Order: sequence, then C-alpha cells, then structure tokens
Amino acid sequence: MEYYWWFAAALLFFILEIVTPGFVLMWFGVGAIVAGLLSLFGVSNALVQAIVFVAVSLIMLSLSRTLFKNVFMRSSPGAGLKTNMDALVGRTGLVTEGIDIERSRGRVTVEGQDWAARSIDRAPITLSSRVEVTGFEGASLIVRRIEE
Repeated sequence: MEYYWWFAAALLFFILEIVTPGFVLMWFGVGAIVAGLLSLFGVSNALVQAIVFVAVSLIMLSLSRTLFKNVFMRSSPGAGLKTNMDALVGRTGLVTEGIDIERSRGRVTVEGQDWAARSIDRAPITLSSRVEVTGFEGASLIVRRIEE
C-alpha cells in the first residue's frame, strides 16, 4: 500500500515542476515512481525505497545537467559556435539603400538577408557599394566600405 504514497508524491513533484521555473523537480518525481514500483512489486522495506528514491533522483538530476551542458548549451556565447548576427561578422554585403547616418538611413543585403546598417566611421556609403560587416548594434549591422 506504500506505493500509493510514492505515486502521489510523484504526481506532486510533476505538478510542482510545471508551476516552478527550472528543470529539477521532475527527476524527484521519477525517483518517486521507481520507489513506488519497488513497493508495488514487493520490496516492503521503507528504508530501501527511500534510498532508491534519493539515488535515482540524484542520478537523473546529474545526468540531465550533464546532458544540458554538453548538448543544449553548445551554442552559448563563448562556446565557439557563431549564431545569428555573430555569423555575419566578416561577411560581405551590398548596399541596397545608401547609408547616411545623418538621416538614419541605410540597408544592406548580406547572404540574401536585408538588414538595417550604419557605417563604422559614420561616413556615408553609396548605393550598390560592397561592404564588410564589422559588428552589430541592436538590430543594425555595422559595416565598412570595401575599396575596389
């Protein structure tokens, strides 16, 4: 009959996981299910069930942290994988609307995508000029004209 308590605890952990930030309580729910299954299949020693609950919960928690760190966090800043605007730095593009810092205008196309742009030295850059992306600020690319 102890398995009812373990399954109720698992349900409580799963509900709490839904309403709290983080990804921790679910693993205690898994541990409670394993302990409940032990009780259901005849392991009646409460101490053994409790030890299995703690062990399974901590092992699952540890494995999930390792999994998230190694698989899902690879593209975090500083991890060597460039994403989004970082990937555009160093690429060349074409000015599709003259860049004029005084009028807050300027657009470039880089790798088929249209971006707002401004020049690195605040100098105007004419339509159809080739530019290199040197950085970004907000949603605007910072570019320098490529002398041809």
